[in-house]
Amino acid sequence: MNVDSETRALERAIHRSKVERARSAPTGSKLFAGAMLFDRVRARMLCGIRSQFPAWSETEVDAEFCRRLAARRAREERGIYTPVSAVTAR
Repeated sequence: MNVDSETRALERAIHRSKVERARSAPTGSKLFAGAMLFDRVRARMLCGIRSQFPAWSETEVDAEFCRRLAARRAREERGIYTPVSAVTAR
Protein backbone atom coordinates (compact mmCIF):
# COMPACT_ATOMS: atom_id res chain seq x y z
CA MET A 1 0.00 0.00 0.00
CA ASN A 2 1.60 3.30 -1.05
CA VAL A 3 1.23 6.68 0.64
CA ASP A 4 -1.55 7.86 -1.69
CA SER A 5 -3.69 4.77 -1.16
CA GLU A 6 -3.04 4.92 2.60
CA THR A 7 -4.08 8.57 2.62
CA ARG A 8 -7.24 7.81 0.62
CA ALA A 9 -8.09 4.94 2.98
CA LEU A 10 -7.63 7.24 5.98
CA GLU A 11 -9.77 9.95 4.32
CA ARG A 12 -12.54 7.40 3.67
CA ALA A 13 -12.40 6.18 7.28
CA ILE A 14 -12.59 9.72 8.63
CA HIS A 15 -15.48 10.55 6.30
CA ARG A 16 -17.33 7.37 7.32
CA SER A 17 -16.85 8.25 10.99
CA LYS A 18 -18.20 11.78 10.46
CA VAL A 19 -21.22 10.46 8.57
CA GLU A 20 -21.97 7.93 11.31
CA ARG A 21 -21.71 10.62 14.02
CA ALA A 22 -23.97 12.96 12.02
CA ARG A 23 -26.57 10.23 11.46
CA SER A 24 -26.66 9.31 15.14
CA ALA A 25 -26.91 12.92 16.38
CA PRO A 26 -30.24 13.98 17.87
CA THR A 27 -32.54 15.94 15.55
CA GLY A 28 -32.26 19.05 17.72
CA SER A 29 -28.48 19.02 17.38
CA LYS A 30 -28.78 18.72 13.61
CA LEU A 31 -31.17 21.67 13.44
CA PHE A 32 -28.90 23.74 15.66
CA ALA A 33 -25.86 22.85 13.53
CA GLY A 34 -27.74 23.93 10.39
CA ALA A 35 -28.62 27.28 11.95
CA MET A 36 -25.02 27.80 13.08
CA LEU A 37 -23.72 26.97 9.61
CA PHE A 38 -26.15 29.47 8.05
CA ASP A 39 -25.04 32.17 10.51
CA ARG A 40 -21.37 31.59 9.65
CA VAL A 41 -22.00 31.66 5.91
CA ARG A 42 -24.17 34.78 6.26
CA ALA A 43 -21.40 36.56 8.19
CA ARG A 44 -18.86 35.70 5.48
CA MET A 45 -21.20 36.82 2.71
CA LEU A 46 -21.87 40.12 4.50
CA CYS A 47 -18.12 40.69 4.90
CA GLY A 48 -17.65 40.03 1.19
CA ILE A 49 -20.41 42.45 0.23
CA ARG A 50 -19.02 45.11 2.57
CA SER A 51 -15.56 44.74 1.04
CA GLN A 52 -17.04 45.00 -2.47
CA PHE A 53 -19.14 48.04 -1.57
CA PRO A 54 -17.49 49.80 1.40
CA ALA A 55 -19.66 52.92 1.08
CA TRP A 56 -22.94 51.00 1.43
CA SER A 57 -25.12 51.28 4.52
CA GLU A 58 -26.14 48.23 6.56
CA THR A 59 -29.57 48.41 4.89
CA GLU A 60 -27.99 48.25 1.43
CA VAL A 61 -25.68 45.40 2.47
CA ASP A 62 -28.62 43.43 3.92
CA ALA A 63 -30.68 44.04 0.77
CA GLU A 64 -27.81 42.77 -1.41
CA PHE A 65 -27.46 39.69 0.80
CA CYS A 66 -31.18 38.96 0.38
CA ARG A 67 -30.93 39.52 -3.38
CA ARG A 68 -28.00 37.10 -3.70
CA LEU A 69 -29.71 34.51 -1.54
CA ALA A 70 -32.89 34.74 -3.63
CA ALA A 71 -30.88 34.51 -6.87
CA ARG A 72 -29.07 31.40 -5.64
CA ARG A 73 -32.31 29.79 -4.54
CA ALA A 74 -33.89 30.55 -7.92
CA ARG A 75 -30.89 28.92 -9.70
CA GLU A 76 -31.05 25.84 -7.50
CA GLU A 77 -34.82 25.45 -7.85
CA ARG A 78 -35.02 26.17 -11.59
CA GLY A 79 -37.09 23.47 -13.20
CA ILE A 80 -38.18 21.87 -9.92
CA TYR A 81 -41.45 23.74 -9.54
CA THR A 82 -44.06 24.39 -12.22
CA PRO A 83 -46.15 27.56 -11.92
CA VAL A 84 -49.88 26.90 -11.54
CA SER A 85 -50.62 28.94 -14.68
CA ALA A 86 -48.40 26.61 -16.74
CA VAL A 87 -50.20 23.54 -15.41
CA THR A 88 -53.70 24.90 -16.07
CA ALA A 89 -52.76 26.01 -19.61
CA ARG A 90 -52.17 22.40 -20.71
